[in-house]
Amino acid sequence: MNDHRPRAGTWSSVAKVMLLWILVFVIAKPLLNFQWPPHQWSGSFLRWVSYAAADTAFVLPFALFAAGVVLTRKLGYAPRMFRAAAAAGITLSVVAYVLAAWVAPVIDDRYLASVGAEVSEARRFGPATPAGVTRNLRFVEANPPDEYHLAMSTPHRHPPNVLRWLLHLPIAMSVFGLINVLLGVLSAELTADLRRGRRRTTRLAIGVIGGLAFFACLTVANPATPFLDDGTMRSGVAGAWVPLALPAVQALLLFYLLQRRRYG
Repeated sequence: MNDHRPRAGTWSSVAKVMLLWILVFVIAKPLLNFQWPPHQWSGSFLRWVSYAAADTAFVLPFALFAAGVVLTRKLGYAPRMFRAAAAAGITLSVVAYVLAAWVAPVIDDRYLASVGAEVSEARRFGPATPAGVTRNLRFVEANPPDEYHLAMSTPHRHPPNVLRWLLHLPIAMSVFGLINVLLGVLSAELTADLRRGRRRTTRLAIGVIGGLAFFACLTVANPATPFLDDGTMRSGVAGAWVPLALPAVQALLLFYLLQRRRYG
């Protein structure tokens, strides 16, 4: 088999499956609060774009599992597939980071600016980009308040561990995207010999169960939850990075099973 570049049809297939998962998530997520119109769809267009950018950034790393499956199906288990998977993973992970860390916060800040003076304090450190969060963190560390709060109107009283979590989480999610595209590749190769219906079901189960388990780990590790419950100040850096242990272990397990199937 010649090791040539992926054809345009390969990338269009990846784009289709990614857009499908993004659209399903961006449209379905607001409906889960059983409110009509959904909170994310009410208000100005800027507000909706801000939510849509944040939701897209969140779902992209999860959807990269499907991209890995599609690339393996189209290109086979060959060097060109690994290069294509690396290119897709890096590109879309960077897109997810830019959307989460820069685009969504900047648009949200513009929306808050359009609301009026009542939210001026919330914009004290500028958009919640890495630069704005860093300014906020340095201020809080230099001027610790008598009591910390997570209210949007009091950023100068936000807990420093939560601010560190906000800084690290977009990067950690991008790394998860890179691992997830590898999980898609490994799952596709591991299930290649199964019958079509069972193969599809197995791949879907691996991707969905793994994604839900990672999301559960993110939820548990979120330092904002224990702070709101009883004021506990858990590490924000650990809260962002420790959940990655789960997909990493999952990738090692799939690789072991694949090697065992190949070589006995």
